Amino acid sequence: MNIYTIFTGGTIGSHLAPAGNIQTNQDAPFQLLEYYNQKYPNSITFHTEEPYYILSENLCAPYLLQLIGCLNQILRTKRTDGIIITHGTDTLQYTAAILSYLFADAAVPILLVSSDYVLADARANGLTNFHYAVRFIEEGLGNGVFVSYCNQGGAATIHRGSRLQNPLSYSADVFSIADSWYGRYEQNNYISNPNLTITPSQKRLPVSPDTVRLTECPPILRICPYVGMGYPDIPSGTKAILHESFHSGTIRVEGMLKDFADTAAQRHIPIFLTGLDSHQAHYETVEQYRQSGIIPLTNRAAIAQYCKLWLAIDNDLDILTTMSTPAAEDTL
Repeated sequence: MNIYTIFTGGTIGSHLAPAGNIQTNQDAPFQLLEYYNQKYPNSITFHTEEPYYILSENLCAPYLLQLIGCLNQILRTKRTDGIIITHGTDTLQYTAAILSYLFADAAVPILLVSSDYVLADARANGLTNFHYAVRFIEEGLGNGVFVSYCNQGGAATIHRGSRLQNPLSYSADVFSIADSWYGRYEQNNYISNPNLTITPSQKRLPVSPDTVRLTECPPILRICPYVGMGYPDIPSGTKAILHESFHSGTIRVEGMLKDFADTAAQRHIPIFLTGLDSHQAHYETVEQYRQSGIIPLTNRAAIAQYCKLWLAIDNDLDILTTMSTPAAEDTL
């Protein structure tokens, strides 16, 4: 079996420096493979690539384009049974989402893995995450883009790359929205999520990895709700607004919202909202913000929808059509 491993840095590729801070370490990737081969002797041939090496909080469009190019080259020219990408936890959701929209139809599984502590720390889950990514590839359990991650005290879980929740403050744990994880290893046995129904869709995001464009600062205004919030002026050049909601898919409809939505409508800037669950009863405020022209993107992860907007705008797709029509990667 041949597996390509793409190293990009992050905690899984770092060490604790003498000064006490975490720094990337060019030897860490090979330390991961060494730890793996010692603990899980196998006949797998690992091939390695290192398109860049950063702490993932520094992720930006040029790095993403390098990773897309590296991944595309492997898929087009190499014989491989699967690909594992090591990545930092801070921006794991963004890379997983971008790759999900571009490589959803890959003929082999692509898994991202991270670590909550440096590998030399006994608490680290990086080796566990890598091991179950390898298992997933060996067992042929799915193609496309996934994340392999074991929360502290939890089971090793496989997530769809486009389903990840926003990161939790003070935690490296990873969750899928609406508990929509793809599969899980319990007592070393793989089980599919019995409550997950993936609706087949012929709607693919029409962006090719060969020609994809990503600008450094996408013209998207992203808004998070909070008590006492005020709405900002909409910056010049804004193409779309992504409004997150409270957990029940609601936002405050009194106060400044109507004026803000009217201004956006006058400038032909669509406002999309994430966080609304179409399977649950809605509050009356949902209908009120719909009347203001806000478009709910039901049952979808906020970061994935930000990434989808980014791809749509930079690659000249019709924004309303692209966002209002669920892609296969969006569906629950």
